[in-house]
Amino acid sequence: MSVWKDAVPVASAQFDRKREVLLREAAACFNRRGYHGTSLTEIAKKLGVTKAALYTYVPSKEDLLYYCHDAAMDSALESLHKAASAGTGLQRLTLTLRHYLEMMLGAEGGYVVLLEENAMKPEHMRAIVKRRDRFEQGLRQFVIEGIADGSIVRCNPKLAVFVMMGALNWGRKWYRANGSWSGAQIAHAMTEMLERSVSSTPSPVLLEDPAAVDDAEAIKPEEFPKGRPLA
Repeated sequence: MSVWKDAVPVASAQFDRKREVLLREAAACFNRRGYHGTSLTEIAKKLGVTKAALYTYVPSKEDLLYYCHDAAMDSALESLHKAASAGTGLQRLTLTLRHYLEMMLGAEGGYVVLLEENAMKPEHMRAIVKRRDRFEQGLRQFVIEGIADGSIVRCNPKLAVFVMMGALNWGRKWYRANGSWSGAQIAHAMTEMLERSVSSTPSPVLLEDPAAVDDAEAIKPEEFPKGRPLA
């Protein structure tokens, strides 16, 4: 069996890189089977190491869950920051959601959706909820700005964000890396649908086959010129 899924050379592996691989595999298991249905033994087996080896990187399964949530929030806030200077409120909203989902579904993503709050320690839960609320507030602000600049129809920003985040986070539950579509393709197709739901000038058509999206041509927030319309 390959060790650490051949992600790093054993003799020269760095602590942070191994920890990233652990988070990625743990998140996949948590999302697929739930926190209580996942064991450290199972995760260790998938990585090709012993359960004891995992304790070098995490104190417990509960801490591992927390680290996965924290990584998801890192990506969420990074997405918010990268889209902040893009054109309209709608563009900023769409770019944030797309970048967030791309990272959530990416091969290197060790992210788990916040569905089993009671599994974490109270202090961990408070920390994650605080960061999640900060992200959602940023999305609501983009909706408010979009309504003000006319790119988004009048709506309840809080409810709109709840609907969008529900759709994106659930995607992490059903997505499989070995499926017909890549994470980037799903991110493009899903955010196109969400964009259309609040756009003041909705597109008359939507992407029929996500596989038609070329991963290499995915628009990245850092490359998005101010004022450029979304494709």
